[in-house]
Amino acid sequence: MNMRKPLKCAAAIVSGILAFTAMTGAITAETTLSGSDIETLESVIAETSGEAVAEQESDEAEWWKAEITDYDSSLSLISYELTPEISQTENEETEEDAETEEVEDEIAQLPADDIISSTVTAPTPVESQTNGGVLGVIPEAQEKPAVNAQSGEFAFVTYGWGHGVGLSQNGANFYASYGGWTYQDILLHYYPGTYLMNTGTAGSETVSVQGVPGDVLSMVAGITYREVGSSMHVEAIKAQAVAVYTYIKYHGNSAKDLKCKANPPQNVIDACASVLGEALYYDGNFALTMFSASSGGYTASCYEVFTADIPYLRSVPSEFDAAYDPHYGSVKYKSSSEVKRLVEARYGITLSDNPANWFQLQTGTSGYVQNVIIDNQITVRGNDLKICLGLKSSKFEISFTQ
Repeated sequence: MNMRKPLKCAAAIVSGILAFTAMTGAITAETTLSGSDIETLESVIAETSGEAVAEQESDEAEWWKAEITDYDSSLSLISYELTPEISQTENEETEEDAETEEVEDEIAQLPADDIISSTVTAPTPVESQTNGGVLGVIPEAQEKPAVNAQSGEFAFVTYGWGHGVGLSQNGANFYASYGGWTYQDILLHYYPGTYLMNTGTAGSETVSVQGVPGDVLSMVAGITYREVGSSMHVEAIKAQAVAVYTYIKYHGNSAKDLKCKANPPQNVIDACASVLGEALYYDGNFALTMFSASSGGYTASCYEVFTADIPYLRSVPSEFDAAYDPHYGSVKYKSSSEVKRLVEARYGITLSDNPANWFQLQTGTSGYVQNVIIDNQITVRGNDLKICLGLKSSKFEISFTQ
């Protein structure tokens, strides 16, 4: 155990909508987002929240959320129901992976300073319910796993599950369970610089999910149940519900990429009802509330993973993920011949004869791989190589045994 510097979340609730600032400063010159294009990006990000390529492991089982649906890669680590992973061939991409690739190919071509985000009239401040986000003694991070690659094998060590941007569902549960955090502490920690307001319209408005209309409570409860199950701490469920509703509002009352799970239990419905209408704002607009299953001890900045520089989607600590997440330090082995096949097929290059020279990682400040130089020939995004090789997270390490 070690004592770390206490964390404090901003607990102030803004009494009015802040003046709109120059949003072009939130997007880098290299990659700017606009209109329907940013909507497409967030659709992919939300769809991949808590999701990754699932691979059958012969000697271990994995933690899956409530039940496996037609989206078999929809991993969430909250409900802790032990179910074997769904097998998938190494070179087969999920639907979400393919969409992520398409969006990332388009980002660099998007026009500048044309961000579209829905706003509402006369929202009201939400009463503060925070404890300040102060933590005392925090468990030390898990030891790094032993790597026992055979000659001619690569070892890929990953930390966390999912893209790692925004809310960590596992981290939220741990903060509530072990840190005594409220849902507001959780939200203001994972989305720094945002503030909570109540739209005042949730009781009467209709929203749509996958093109199906419904009342806000039913839709938010169904999505929240699918994302985090029903066994996590009530404050974490409430935080997820606010993130879901904000995401729907950001996209103009429509979430074509999220999915509901039928028959949410009463505790999930009650948790969602208790925060009905509450949404996160940034500079007078709804925030883009991304979420994923777990982080590698720190969340990723949006820029590191998806190239878009969004001020409230930056790296923040998520210490309990490092201490307790069962996917912190997962090891995957691949032969050099298999890696060669996958990389050459994806990028249309011919790798050199020395596998030790194939990958040079350029890692961001939070530990997520931002870029990878492949064999001194091309540079790709870390998230793209993750998809290529079927890794769990963009926070990874690579080693090769001669």
